[in-house]
Amino acid sequence: MSLLVNRLTFIPLLALALPASCFAQKKEIVELGRDLALLQEEVRSNAKAQSDRLAGIEATLKAIQDQIATTSRALTVLDSGLKDRMEKSMATPLSGVSGKVDNLAQDFGYIRESVDEVNTRLGKLDQRVADLTNVIKTMQAPPAPPPPAETAKGCPAPAPAGITASGLYQDALRDKSGGNLELSVKGFTDYLCWFGDTDLAPNAQYYIGEILYNQKQYDQAIPAFDKVLEAYPKNAKTADSHLMKGRALNKLDRRSEAEKEFRACISLAPNSDAANWARSELKGMGLSVSPRAPAKRRP
Repeated sequence: MSLLVNRLTFIPLLALALPASCFAQKKEIVELGRDLALLQEEVRSNAKAQSDRLAGIEATLKAIQDQIATTSRALTVLDSGLKDRMEKSMATPLSGVSGKVDNLAQDFGYIRESVDEVNTRLGKLDQRVADLTNVIKTMQAPPAPPPPAETAKGCPAPAPAGITASGLYQDALRDKSGGNLELSVKGFTDYLCWFGDTDLAPNAQYYIGEILYNQKQYDQAIPAFDKVLEAYPKNAKTADSHLMKGRALNKLDRRSEAEKEFRACISLAPNSDAANWARSELKGMGLSVSPRAPAKRRP
């Protein structure tokens, strides 16, 4: 009987406890749903913010790309304009510079020839001193002048007293440099009359031809260069004489003869400056040019 009473008493208590437990669980569920809703809203807000940021970045990148394209087009136009202006502004000066370079190269050739001549003169200093000593002795006690005679070349023999090979040559060379061309030709001609067997005789004959060429007397310059080639074979002016004779022939429109002289110059001294000028002359005539021979290695 007591057991039945206990059970009957437990049932009402259980009925009162169940609603309280269910209410607590329902409250937790509601709170979880609210938290979930807040979390979803926060996710949506973050997604929208990220989307806005990406859109802003894309707009910025597009603006940068447009700016790069515009700058590239401007640089292309600027580069084209600069090239056109440079070509127009440099065409005339460059042509003038080319002519000046040719003149400088010729002047340099003259300077080098002068240096070679100075070296030759220094090597014969003792002989000059001896000549000067003889001149001084002659001036102190001059012998009776011999009757004038004519050499095979039609020059008075011997040279007048006080005239030396070195002095006469230097005077003629100085007249040439100073523009006194007539006096220079006379000086070189006298030098050949009295000292035609010296080492500088080919130079004197060559300079006569060169002066005639520069005076545009091409008909007279050609035989002057021929004298260098015939009377003084294999000398320092042989290649130059072929070159200058070819130029004179070309000025007279004797192209085949000019070509022959240019090729003789190249064959004689293929690595010389004269050969390089001869190649340029052949190219200017529209003729083929053999390549420059490689320089020989010294052992």
